[in-house]
Amino acid sequence: MSVPVTKAQRVRAVLSTLSGAECTARELTRRLGLPETKLRSVQRDLEELVLTDEVKRSSNGRYSRPLRATTLNSVEALALYSAARMLYHHAAEYNLHYLSALKKLTEQLPAPARRVALMANEAYRHKPNGQASRTFELVAQAWLEGRVLRAQYHSVTRISEIELVIYFIEVNARNREAYAIGHNRLGDSPDPRVYRLSRMRNSYLLSDECKIPEQFHPLEYLSNAWGIMTGPPTRVELFFTPEMKDRVAEMPLGLQAEVVVLSSGHTRVVLTVGGWKELVPWILGWGAEVEVVAPADLRSHLSEVALKFSQVYHTPSRPVAQL
Repeated sequence: MSVPVTKAQRVRAVLSTLSGAECTARELTRRLGLPETKLRSVQRDLEELVLTDEVKRSSNGRYSRPLRATTLNSVEALALYSAARMLYHHAAEYNLHYLSALKKLTEQLPAPARRVALMANEAYRHKPNGQASRTFELVAQAWLEGRVLRAQYHSVTRISEIELVIYFIEVNARNREAYAIGHNRLGDSPDPRVYRLSRMRNSYLLSDECKIPEQFHPLEYLSNAWGIMTGPPTRVELFFTPEMKDRVAEMPLGLQAEVVVLSSGHTRVVLTVGGWKELVPWILGWGAEVEVVAPADLRSHLSEVALKFSQVYHTPSRPVAQL
């Protein structure tokens, strides 16, 4: 969002910001990129907007846009509220926009459920607020406004500068982390890649406009991802013990998974995924109840992990450090 210059631009920016957040006058001044000397002007704008009912002021001095009536039925309201609650679980930090979305959706719930939901919303306020919240806000703005995001990206192996044209934002169902899928203009490949938001530092928006390619389809791009990572198709074959038969049957393994219960009671599962690295934590979670048959490199990797486990637990436990 560019810094508003005229009063008309400032009022539009105030209304736009308050549509997705609840702010004090001072917070609004800062979010609009205005100097502290403009605080009184923002306060006057808010006073005028309150008089025309375009903005409402709460008892604690915070401003917001009035909720608009919706045509959601109770099941639709619950579905949207449940989706918004997932934001709570994936976000390590408090985000004002998330809370605003939760509050708006809470208003659509029937009275008994609304009372409990309000308590859950209030608990969200106690999360810390820091860099991750601001990064998510900038990424969302870049995607929705068709702007290029500049950031320092801290991958596992190196730190690099990226200029990202964002095609899609996805919350990984496996680890609840947020990712941006897009093209890095400073990279050496024209193909879109996946970038974890929590690894971005010093993010800011460029004035450059960009477009999402017409041929990009998010579900096709993620079709063979176990979580979020894509790559060449890899066939993974697993054997589960008979005791796990019912649990495996309940597990969402994707439409392409082959699941067969053998006469021995074992369950044979064949998955085709874009690389097996994301599967490792999930497989380890089954312990000795599953055996990896293929591919050989995954089986070898897990064998090495199991050996390290054995070495850890076959040595005397370390003394507990005294505080």
